[in-house]
Amino acid sequence: MSFSVNLRAFKNLLQKVYPVVPARTPYPVLCNLKFVTSGGFLKVYATDMDTSVMASIAIESQEESKFVVNAEKIYDWTTISVSDDNQDVLVDAGESNVVLTRGKSRSAFACVDVKDYPEFPNFSKTKSYEFPADKLKYIASKVSPFAAAKDPSRNRGALEGVLFDCSKDKFTSVATDANKLSVVSFDSALGFDGDVSVIIPPKPLNEVAKIVETFNYQGIKFSFFENNISFFADDFELVTKLLEGPYPDYKRVIPTEHKTSFSIDRQEIISALKITASVADKTNNLTKFYLENNELRLHSEDIRTNSKSDEFLSIEYDKESFIIGFNSLFLIEILSSMDAQTVKFEFVEKNVGSLIRPIYAAEDEKAKNILFLLMPLRINE
Repeated sequence: MSFSVNLRAFKNLLQKVYPVVPARTPYPVLCNLKFVTSGGFLKVYATDMDTSVMASIAIESQEESKFVVNAEKIYDWTTISVSDDNQDVLVDAGESNVVLTRGKSRSAFACVDVKDYPEFPNFSKTKSYEFPADKLKYIASKVSPFAAAKDPSRNRGALEGVLFDCSKDKFTSVATDANKLSVVSFDSALGFDGDVSVIIPPKPLNEVAKIVETFNYQGIKFSFFENNISFFADDFELVTKLLEGPYPDYKRVIPTEHKTSFSIDRQEIISALKITASVADKTNNLTKFYLENNELRLHSEDIRTNSKSDEFLSIEYDKESFIIGFNSLFLIEILSSMDAQTVKFEFVEKNVGSLIRPIYAAEDEKAKNILFLLMPLRINE
């Protein structure tokens, strides 16, 4: 069976599915891509058993065929720079190999038994919801990075995921590693009948957001079934397993009021923190905040090397003196994820989590829908 496909379209097709192919796996068949032609469409599948993805394009052939080939080899073949990627590629699929012909170039790839490749999970999407593209990308960039990193030595469970906390009128996305917390929420018009809470692995969520951005999708639909979530459009679908809960009660750790606060230029405090972080004791990267008389002093030290650093920044602060300590690298990570020029710090006590908010213009939708929390380090003062 043979068919022709535009090289640029073929490259884009594989770009949507290839990131799901596992780099290491005890199941060699997962290192392949599955191709299916039927009804004038070419569909390509990839899976790592936790996440499965499908992308499709229209082709002129109505013939039906299935073949499985090495993912890395065929993906690399499509990404090799050529002077004209708008040319057609002839795909000739036989029983034992697939031959790709492009101009005078001809390459053959051995096939794997189609029966060994896992089936794509299919289910009835009786109820679906749609994310606007900008909100999905915002969640992926502002929330996903703060989920707990996977650690082979211990299972962090729900902390390794991103919480979707949905209700009829509000959608909230949360991630935390028990030190840092990120929360993005917005008024929901997604159509939920009641409260729904699910925990999604960050990697597939980020892949969907990347595809939405790269290929200019205006939005992406999603639907739940059993312990899975499906993100889909007309020519793309990604299904991933949900993480098991329960998720920590994030609302309980977010202060509802504060005793003191200050605002400051974001880049200014990042620059100062990078200096104190370079000197700080590497066991905890502690930088102490001293607030007094319209001044913020950032102090770090390393007793073992007899080193210390002080940075002085002007702020509007005329309340009583206040001292608190943070892991400077965690704080830099939070501040670097923001895009606002000014940030606001809100404190309750030196041993209570502090809120960090980007400051936007009042009419900006982001002005009220994002906050970060950072747990302080214990200090003796």
